[in-house]
Amino acid sequence: KAYFLKHYESAKTADINENGTVVGKLKGSLDTFSLFIEWAFRNVKKNGYVHFIVPLAVVSSDSMTALHQLLFDNCETIRISHYAVRPRKVFHNSEIDVSIINFCKDEKPCKNLLTTKLNRKTEDSPIEKITKKLKFVNSFGLTMPGRIPKIGTKIEQRILKKLLRCKTTVGDLITEDGKAIYYRVSGGRYYKIITSYSTDSTKEKPLIFDKKLADCVGAMLSSNLFFWFYQVYSNNHDLKSFEIEAFPIPAARLTPELIVKIKRLYKRYLNDIERNVIHHSSTTYANIDSFKEYKIRYSKPLIDAIDDLICPLYGLTDKEREFIKNYEIEFRIDD
Repeated sequence: KAYFLKHYESAKTADINENGTVVGKLKGSLDTFSLFIEWAFRNVKKNGYVHFIVPLAVVSSDSMTALHQLLFDNCETIRISHYAVRPRKVFHNSEIDVSIINFCKDEKPCKNLLTTKLNRKTEDSPIEKITKKLKFVNSFGLTMPGRIPKIGTKIEQRILKKLLRCKTTVGDLITEDGKAIYYRVSGGRYYKIITSYSTDSTKEKPLIFDKKLADCVGAMLSSNLFFWFYQVYSNNHDLKSFEIEAFPIPAARLTPELIVKIKRLYKRYLNDIERNVIHHSSTTYANIDSFKEYKIRYSKPLIDAIDDLICPLYGLTDKEREFIKNYEIEFRIDD
């Protein structure tokens, strides 16, 4: 570990000082693929190309910040495409979501960060059916620490730019006293469960907001827009506090009247998901004798209604709003 810390930027913590130099101690756990990528970068000749198939974490983890900075400083063009393991595996030998990253070490600052969305396969068909139809878009300037967005179309690029113009994020609204909003850190493949009450899940965590805003924030985190934002920056498995706290909130446009409308709609949504919940008994775990299975897709019309209220606050057009409401619709309304 001492050798890695001395010789590999990607082995360090994600802190970058004002001079752009990576500083810090050894990361708590080392992602070996990041070491291999850096090793290849160091050893390839100038104008040489590097290609790797690696875990999706390469674009969705705090620990990747140092590796990203190294590539951004030295590779004018970087291409990254992404592939989900569900509903069907894209690579038969891979049990996790993966990314294919390739770059040329031309020792020029990055200008072209070409990305795709998270591509999914629904049937047992050749991988070429996906790779021949890949759509790339330039995501340079839309990154976050350790995160490179998984977008592949101009409309996604426009939407993301509009969201990132907001100066306030959910993280800015978190307080020590107020009302709790609960989220599950895992599960919910195509929907995220955000409630104003505890569902007694062992995977549940609270966030505290001002009482006047809590339900409004809960509704916005239940929207199609947040689910899309989560897909763009997450590892497609866990709901981390980063994705929640980084979600932009157009606070200046939230009038008292609009807050009331959003809160009322959120109450209807919560009543609806509880009406559609399935209760299960369990003998698998010693400390769990029952659990709730939420069928959030049955409440999709109410989720869409939330987006109808909040998308205009970000300046989204009708076409952009419809894109968000129908994002991955073929997976989100079916078993």
